[in-house]
Amino acid sequence: SWLLLAALVAFQEPVRRSLLAVLRFPFTLTNAAAVALLTLPRLPGLTEENTRLRMALAQQQVDMSQLHETLRTLQQAQALLRTTPHQQGIIAGIIARSTTPTQHTIVIDQGARDGLSMESVIVDASGVVGRVIELHEAVALVLLLTDPDSRVAGIVERSRESGLLQGSGRGQCEFLYLDAGADITQGDRILTAGLSGSFPKGLVLGTVTRVTRDELLGTTSAVVRPAAALGRVEDVLCLSR
Repeated sequence: SWLLLAALVAFQEPVRRSLLAVLRFPFTLTNAAAVALLTLPRLPGLTEENTRLRMALAQQQVDMSQLHETLRTLQQAQALLRTTPHQQGIIAGIIARSTTPTQHTIVIDQGARDGLSMESVIVDASGVVGRVIELHEAVALVLLLTDPDSRVAGIVERSRESGLLQGSGRGQCEFLYLDAGADITQGDRILTAGLSGSFPKGLVLGTVTRVTRDELLGTTSAVVRPAAALGRVEDVLCLSR
């Protein structure tokens, strides 16, 4: 039998490899156990170090996020100041929004002590946001253009047709009291007319998306999309006449 085993080992390579693996197994197992015994005392320290590294990484991510947000705020502030280069303004942030579908208002973090007044006009880099309707020392309530109680005298930039921009309560506005033959088309921009109230002339209100003509009544009206993204605006510029 020993001769047979020797022959198999000599001439059958797979059998030889298997036999050597079996013979080496106890030594491999012993080596693995020794490595495990040497590593076990270090596991608590490695766990603590891993935790510290994770915490440091998390803190770096927070710092980077805050840095990006600060940079975004500064860039938006510069854009706001470029919007009305000939007027002094106060930069404010939005701290609350109305949750009632029929009421379109926001609260800003600037008030009477910062120089705001009743009827201060609120704009962003794209156009008019609304006006102050309630003033406190440190905060102010702003009525957005889309609120049904909002009314602003407007003018068509291209044709100089004038009308009244009124909030519809549905995220849009209506441009009313135009003659039946009024020169107004889809895509026209509507600006503040500066005829009365607190709004200075020439601020962008929005863009016409649809025109309706009533030949029987002899009137024309238009649906206007506000220039400012009122649902996403975060920083605004407060203007006082």
